[in-house]
Amino acid sequence: MKEEELEILVVEDNEGDALLIQEYIKDEFPNTKLAHAWNLAEAEQHLRDNQYDLVFLDVSLPDSSGKDSIIRVVDLAKATPVIVLTGYSDLSFAVESMQLGVQDYLNKENITATSLQKSINYSIEKNRIRLQLIDSDKRFRSIIENSIDGFALISAEGKIQELSPYGNSIIGYDPLENAGLFQMDFLHPEDRKMVLSIFFEVLSKPGSIKLLEFRYKKPDGGYRWMESTFYNLLENTAVKAIVLNYRDVTLRKKEEEERQILIEQLTQTNDYLKQFGFIISHNLRAPLTNLLAISDLLTPDQIPNEQTATLLKAIKISTNQLNDTLNDIIKVLIVREQKQRSLEEISLIEAWTSFYQAQKKHLDLPDCEIVTQFDQPAHIYFDREYLESIFSNLFSNAIKFASPQRPLKIHLRSYISGPDTVIEFSDNGIGFNYQMVKERIFGLHQRFHDALGGKGFGLYLIHSLVTSLGGSIRCTSEVEKGTHFYIHFKNSKYD
Repeated sequence: MKEEELEILVVEDNEGDALLIQEYIKDEFPNTKLAHAWNLAEAEQHLRDNQYDLVFLDVSLPDSSGKDSIIRVVDLAKATPVIVLTGYSDLSFAVESMQLGVQDYLNKENITATSLQKSINYSIEKNRIRLQLIDSDKRFRSIIENSIDGFALISAEGKIQELSPYGNSIIGYDPLENAGLFQMDFLHPEDRKMVLSIFFEVLSKPGSIKLLEFRYKKPDGGYRWMESTFYNLLENTAVKAIVLNYRDVTLRKKEEEERQILIEQLTQTNDYLKQFGFIISHNLRAPLTNLLAISDLLTPDQIPNEQTATLLKAIKISTNQLNDTLNDIIKVLIVREQKQRSLEEISLIEAWTSFYQAQKKHLDLPDCEIVTQFDQPAHIYFDREYLESIFSNLFSNAIKFASPQRPLKIHLRSYISGPDTVIEFSDNGIGFNYQMVKERIFGLHQRFHDALGGKGFGLYLIHSLVTSLGGSIRCTSEVEKGTHFYIHFKNSKYD
C-alpha cells in the first residue's frame, strides 16, 4: 500500500492538526497527493470536483458539526472511504459514526504515524470489500428481479420477509400487505395439508429441499397451479430464511390434463378398433373357409365352357388372395395384441436352413443364388415364430420383385452394430425409388409396384414383428439395383 499513489482530502479547520496529519501521511505514504479543506463548504466543492481515495473528516467545523457533517460528506464521497477525526473520546458517537457509513474513527490526541497508517490501510481495504458486497448484492438482486421465477424469503414462523417483483406479479397481489404472512386460506383446500406438511418437514431439516405443486387462489377467485421449491437456509448467516422458488405452471397442467384425456380417448378407440378387427376376421373366416373348400372342389380344366372355366379360375385366385390377406390381418392383430413374447437364443443358420428347406418342398422356387454369412454373430435372441414370418415376407418379396433382366441373388449376413445384432437382407431385384417413398415404406397398405400386384401388408407386418420385441428396421433401395433391409435385434434377451 505504501508504494501506491493515493489522493487524500483532509477536512480540518485547526491548522496545527491539519499539518500534523498531513506530515504523518507523507511519512507513511510518500507518493500521496494531499488536498486540504478548512470547512464543510470547501470539502463539498472538493468532492464535487475531484475523486479521492480517502477522506479525513474533522466533525467540529466552523460551518457544520457532528452527524450533519458526517451525513453530508459520506453522501458526497459516495464510494470513497471516510475516516472521522475528533478531539473527544466518545464511544457511543464512534459507534453512531460507523453506522452512518464511515470506515474508521480516530481520536486526534492518540494519533501517531503508525496508527494513521494502519487506519488508512484498514479503511481502504474495508471499503473495497464493502463495494464488492454491494456490487454482488446488486447483481444478485438484478438476477432475482429479472428472473421468470418468483422468489420469496420466509421465516421459521411463516412470515414473508422479502418477495421478488416478478414473484409478486405471479401471485397477483402483495402478500406483504397482509402482515407479511403466507396466506394459508389462499391455498386450495385439497392442497393445504400437503403444503403445511412439506413446509414443516423442510423446517425440521437444515439444508433440505422439497419440490411440490399446489394450487393458489387468484384475485378473481380462481386457482393457478404453482410449481415450488422450499429450501431451508435458516442456518446460512447470509440468508437466515427458507427460500421459496416458484413459477406458474397452470398452462402446463392444463396441457397435461388434456393430453391424458386424449390418451384415454385414443386407448379406448384403439381397443374398439382391435375388437372390431377380431370380430371382422372371425366372421369372415367361416364363409372364406367354405369358399376355399368349394374352389378346391371345382376344377376349371374339366369344365367344357371356356368362359365359365376362366371365371372359376379367377374366383379361385381371388379367394386365395382374400385368404392370404385375412391371414396377414390376423397376424398383425395378434402381434399388436400380445404384450410379451418369450425370447430364445436362435441359431441363424439353423433357422434360415429350416425355413428355406420348407419353402422348397411346398413351392416351385425359381433358380437363384443365395449367400449366407451368419457368423458375426451366429445367434440372436428373438421369437422363433416371428423370425420365420420375417424370413418368409422378405423372401417372397425378393422373388416377387426379381428383375427379369438377370438371375436373382439374395445375400444374408449378420454383424454387431453398437448394442445391437443386425441382420442384413439384400437382393438385386427391380428395387424402387427410396427417396420418393421413404416416409411410408413400412406403412399399412403401401405398394410401390402396382403392376406386379401385392397387398401392401408384408413390410408393415415385418415392421410390427420387429418393433413389438424392441427392435428396429430400415431400408434402402434403388431402381434396377435392388433392395437392402437392416433389421436390428437386441443383443440380450434381457435388454
